[in-house]
Amino acid sequence: MTVKTAAHLKQLLSGKKFLPIYIERKNIDKTSLSPVAVELHWTSICNYNCIHCSYGSRRQLKNKLSEDVIESVIDDLIQLNTRSVYLSGGGEPTTVKGWDRYAQRLMNQGVEVALITNGTALQESHVDILRRMNYIAISIYSTDEAEYEQITGSRFFEKQLKAPSIIKHGSNCAIVGARCVLNSINYRRIISIYQQAVSANFDYIIFIPAVDYEGIGVGLKLEEMDTLKRILKKHYNLFDFSKTNIDELIKRNINHYDESDYRKVYESSDAAICKAIEIRGNAFINYDGGVYLCQPHIGNKKYCIGNVNENSFKEIWNSKQHLKVIDFLQDEFAAGLCRNCRSVKFNMAAYEYDSNPYPILGISEDTFI
Repeated sequence: MTVKTAAHLKQLLSGKKFLPIYIERKNIDKTSLSPVAVELHWTSICNYNCIHCSYGSRRQLKNKLSEDVIESVIDDLIQLNTRSVYLSGGGEPTTVKGWDRYAQRLMNQGVEVALITNGTALQESHVDILRRMNYIAISIYSTDEAEYEQITGSRFFEKQLKAPSIIKHGSNCAIVGARCVLNSINYRRIISIYQQAVSANFDYIIFIPAVDYEGIGVGLKLEEMDTLKRILKKHYNLFDFSKTNIDELIKRNINHYDESDYRKVYESSDAAICKAIEIRGNAFINYDGGVYLCQPHIGNKKYCIGNVNENSFKEIWNSKQHLKVIDFLQDEFAAGLCRNCRSVKFNMAAYEYDSNPYPILGISEDTFI
């Protein structure tokens, strides 16, 4: 493993990657700030039908943003100097016609781009664009073909492990990582999945327990978590923890997110606010045009700050509705109600820093997403 890869994985898993941007923005008028990172869920169409999909029911709508709307959003993100864009979520982002052209346009304007994909639609013609990306995360499902088909409803088993050999070339290539959502079918295969990902030359593999955003029972059951813990304990010495998040997973008791009360780091829970929202950290643009500030609330109209099918992203951002939704979210954050959110980790780092400022050494500002 190269130093570049090791540093990237450590940064990817650390809440402290948030700090340079937080420090830069904390004393600036927040209504003048553009989003740091935007996640584009531009289609609900997917060439898989995964049993654990956190967008399962919403995906059946088969919605997608029009070409004109995507072009408008990209124009606005470039003009607002957005730093990073995720091509992700909802459906499979590479099923959108011209996805590679959109990615290239963003990168040509200095916007970092990352891609979360099942990898099945990637072609040799995409390689030059893929190599310019900040990182690419490919989904892996199982090392057993029958399990793979049961999970995905598809027959691209052999393509799971191909991406590194196609994309990686030289020292300036994008990081190519693997992601495996653990569900009731594949969790017993975690050792072989890890080993095959490493053998296939992925830079890392992250295991993610299925998150039940829609309340349809896709998460691991308690007895399955217990079995998984026993498997990991038995094979603990097999893992290279510079290439996987298994150690973090064990510490979190096989949960995707830390279950402890994030308010424990605050002097007063009444004064607690989400720093990520305060400094305009993230935006999520959904395939129905809705714009949201938090991933767990995507699809809930109460938390929608506007719709890019009706108004431009620039008109929506920092609008009255945006500020109203921020108030909703800050009330929930202060009450300890936030769940399944990546920003919890960032907030804990920010509050730790505010209580005891220290030099930010060796932490890159790249890709706050």
